[in-house]
Amino acid sequence: MDFDPMNSALIPLMFGAGFVLVTVVRGYWLWRTDGTSPYVIDHDDPLHRYLGQVFGVVVAGLFLYFGAIAIWPSLASGAGQLDWAMSRPTRYASVVLMGLATIWTGYAQFHMGNSWRIGIPRGEAPMLRTSGPFAVSRNPIFLGMLVFVIGMTLWSPTTVTVSLLIATFISIEVQIRFEESWLERSKGDEYRAYCLRVRRWI
Repeated sequence: MDFDPMNSALIPLMFGAGFVLVTVVRGYWLWRTDGTSPYVIDHDDPLHRYLGQVFGVVVAGLFLYFGAIAIWPSLASGAGQLDWAMSRPTRYASVVLMGLATIWTGYAQFHMGNSWRIGIPRGEAPMLRTSGPFAVSRNPIFLGMLVFVIGMTLWSPTTVTVSLLIATFISIEVQIRFEESWLERSKGDEYRAYCLRVRRWI
């Protein structure tokens, strides 16, 4: 039987590795050029620590799930596979979304320059970015993350992936509200005017 890549969970695994690699490379580049670690999640704050843990669970859960079905494809049925959502066009759409999300997220991360952080840094907010991807969405990196997880979910729509997608959306929404409050306190009218021009998502 000929190997059909569109039936192999190695495809979303490779995209997932590429998506993570983009963020790792961006973080390393920032550390090398600016001497600053972009990872600033405040683990002393219970809610921020919890959100960081949720993101970690989502990433680990997706990799474990797709790694498992790459070895044992039949596990998808046991994970509550939504057969009505399974089709070849859906999988092509999944590949397109994962690819676009990876490129978009990398573009947004690099566009932020040395302002890019994972979490909310202590002190005053860095320069407000309003051009490039930030002229389309106030949260282009989070948008890319959400679209990427949607793409992975479309590849293998099960109760597991849908649950991880819901967890991703809720945790991102909570994180965004924290960041918006912080930016409004730091930037005042400049940020409020920006919010009137550009939507939270798109």
